[in-house]
Amino acid sequence: MKQTNTDILIAGGGAPGLTLAILLAQAGLRVSVIDPAPFPGIKDAKPDNRTAALMQGSIRVIEATGAWTDCLPYGAALRTLRIVDENASRGKAIQADFHADEIGLEAFAVNMPNGILRAALCDRARAVENITLLPGRSLADFITDGAGITATLDNGQAIRAQLIVGADGRHSKVRAIAGIACRAHEFEQSAMTCLIEHSRPHDFISTEFHRPAGPFTLVPLPGKMSSVVWVDDTATAETMIALSKPAFEQALQDKTRDALGRVKMAGTPSCWPLSGMSAQTLTAPRVALIAEAAHVLHPLGAQGLNLSLRDVAALAETIADAARLGLDPGSRTILAAYDKRRRADIDGRVHGTEGFNQMVSTDKPALHGLRRTGLRLVTTIAPLKQFAMRQGLAPQDDGGRLMAGQKL
Repeated sequence: MKQTNTDILIAGGGAPGLTLAILLAQAGLRVSVIDPAPFPGIKDAKPDNRTAALMQGSIRVIEATGAWTDCLPYGAALRTLRIVDENASRGKAIQADFHADEIGLEAFAVNMPNGILRAALCDRARAVENITLLPGRSLADFITDGAGITATLDNGQAIRAQLIVGADGRHSKVRAIAGIACRAHEFEQSAMTCLIEHSRPHDFISTEFHRPAGPFTLVPLPGKMSSVVWVDDTATAETMIALSKPAFEQALQDKTRDALGRVKMAGTPSCWPLSGMSAQTLTAPRVALIAEAAHVLHPLGAQGLNLSLRDVAALAETIADAARLGLDPGSRTILAAYDKRRRADIDGRVHGTEGFNQMVSTDKPALHGLRRTGLRLVTTIAPLKQFAMRQGLAPQDDGGRLMAGQKL
C-alpha cells in the first residue's frame, strides 16, 4: 500500500486519544487516529456501566474540543461527597459529608457515561479538519529514525509521522514496541459495575461505603438513576456476578442500606480484576504515552480519567507550543519537557490511590482506628476539610492553560 503522511499518529481512539487529536488538529497539525473499534456517533451510543466523575479541569479540556455541550444532558452533577465508614468491627459506622459549596463550587464533578463521552468526541473529530480516523485498524509495528516514525498497520498500510502517541490502554502495543518498562501491581480485588434505577432521588450525592473488602460507591446520573462501582475480593466478586438478576439486585439493595429506596438494575452488570500500573518513563525516541498506556489506577477516588485528561492537556500544550515555534514536536527536548511536567502528578496519584486503598480496604485495628480518627478530624476542623477537598480536586497545578479554561 502507498505510504500516507501525517504529523501526529495516535494509537487508541478512546476519550483521551480523541481529545488529544481534536486539540492538536485545532492547532493546525495533521493527526491520524487508529483504533480496532468503530467510531460511533452520539445518536448511536447508549450509556454503559462505566462512568467517570469528571472534575472541573477535565471538563474545561473537553470544552476546548467543542464536544462538552453534546455530552452534558447525559451527566449528573456531584454536589455532595458522602463517605460512610463501615469497617466498624469495634463501633458503629460513621458518616462524613463534603459539600461543594463549602469551597465555593456548584459541584465537585459531573458523572458522565464513558460511552457517551467517547461518542460525542467521535462526532467532533469527524467535524474537525486535519483528522483522519481509521476504525477497525490496529498497530502492527513501527520503526523510528532521526526525523520521525514509520508505522505499519494490521492491513499493511504504512503511515509516516513525526511522533506516535500511545493512547492504546494498559496493554499498550506502542509502549511494548518502544521498550518502555512498567511497574505493575495486583490489588487482588475485582470491580463490578452496573446502572440502577431507584425510587428515591439521589439529591446529587455520591456515596462511598468503605468496607474491608473494598469500597461500594453510588454515583448520580440524570433522573432517578445511579451508577454503581462495587469493589470486592476477586473470589467474592466472581460469585456475585454469577448470581441471577433477582439475587444480584437483592445484594445491591442490601449494600445500599436503602439510601436510595428500592433499587432495580438497568442492564447487565460487568466485572473485571483490578490492577495498577505505571510506566517508568512517558517517552522514548519519537514516542509519547498518555492515559492508561502510561498509568492505571484503582477506581477508588475516581482519579483515572481525570489524570488521563491532564496528560492530554500537557502533551497538547507542549506539542502546540513547539509547532508554533517551528520546532519538531517529536524531538527529544520536547518530549523530555512533557515527561518532566507530568511525572510528579502521575507518581503522586499512583502511589496515593494504592495507599488509600490499603487504608480503606482493611479491618486491621491500627489502620482502622487511624482512618476513623482522620475522618472525624477532617469533618470537624473546617480549614482541614477545605484543604482536603481542594487537594482532591486540584492535586497538581503545573500552570497549564487548558485546565484553567484558557485557549490552547
